[in-house]
Amino acid sequence: MSAITKKIDLTVLGYAVLAILLFSFLFISQVGNRHLYVFLIGIGLGVSLYHASFGFTGGWRNFIEHRESSSLRAQIIMLGLAVILFSFFIGSNSWIYHGKMIGAIAPVSVSVVVGSFMFGLAMQLAGGCGSGTLFTASSGNGKMAITLVFFMIGSLVGTYHFDFWKSLPSFGGVSLMTEFGEVNSVLLQLSVLILLYYFIYKSDQKRNVNFKHTDIFDFSNFDLFKGPWPLILGAVLLVFFNVLMLQAAGHPWGITFAFGLWAAKIVQFVGFEVSSWSFWQLSYPSTALENSLFADPTTVSNLGIIFGALAASALAGNFFKASLINKKILIAAILGGFFMGYGARLSFGCNVGALFSGIASGSLHGWVWFLFAFIGSFIGVRFRRVFYS
Repeated sequence: MSAITKKIDLTVLGYAVLAILLFSFLFISQVGNRHLYVFLIGIGLGVSLYHASFGFTGGWRNFIEHRESSSLRAQIIMLGLAVILFSFFIGSNSWIYHGKMIGAIAPVSVSVVVGSFMFGLAMQLAGGCGSGTLFTASSGNGKMAITLVFFMIGSLVGTYHFDFWKSLPSFGGVSLMTEFGEVNSVLLQLSVLILLYYFIYKSDQKRNVNFKHTDIFDFSNFDLFKGPWPLILGAVLLVFFNVLMLQAAGHPWGITFAFGLWAAKIVQFVGFEVSSWSFWQLSYPSTALENSLFADPTTVSNLGIIFGALAASALAGNFFKASLINKKILIAAILGGFFMGYGARLSFGCNVGALFSGIASGSLHGWVWFLFAFIGSFIGVRFRRVFYS
């Protein structure tokens, strides 16, 4: 590491720590302890995502192209742990939030099918999902910063078209816990996850002669401050922090609602009114649009992820690693970001809010999202070659 690079990393680390302290004071003094807890959980998520390189996009692409399954297997384990733990908390009262904890239940609809497919395709173009875009952009990746901007724009456009997509056929929200009971719901989802794990495991074993089923548990190169962290540690920590988020916010971890909210706040600031759009007249969005950004738990947790990933990358000496951005990659970042944002709005979330938190909550839409996003990724991997060849 050169002296200049080291100086930059130390400077960035200093600013990140200062920002964390300032925002912590702000939340304590202006909003309340609950938002401070959400912010601190977000920091933990940002550090975990960065050091474990825990993104869905690359893991899905590796399996589609090479049947390399380590990341996908870690994701399946993560979902299984979350399904079990969430079943103990959904519907009960939080000791932090002091209210009933609700799951991420969303309608099973045409918009979910279209939006998740669109998201899966677009994330392969962009090279990152919702969480991946946020933590990589925060750690100095210029391409993903561009992706994040257009993610916000796509999310806002999605809110404008809300009425059209809402008018299409929908079965409404389907909670497997309500339909089958908590125990049966857990057993059903775990059975599906075990079958998926077995299929993924055998596909990798058949294709790759150097396959090792213990690779996700490998701590041989573990470094607490510089990484990498093994995938299994990342999976366990993400479940742990999502359970804490459920306790602190009253709902599971989500990311993409904040992106649309940020864009809406910006365009309103410059004089363009969006509050008349039907999406922003719904109870939760209208309240979020009217109140301070710091009152929105998703924004607060995203800020935590930003500063957590920023501090982790600087501490590891990896902030602002140069990445090639040519014309093709720029177009991929713009298209990928926009259609991820639009798709996330149609399908009620991304890999985190819809898939991770949805399945953990026993929502059928989470499984529909998983299926069609993976189909979208399968096609997106092919389109990606046009831009990254």
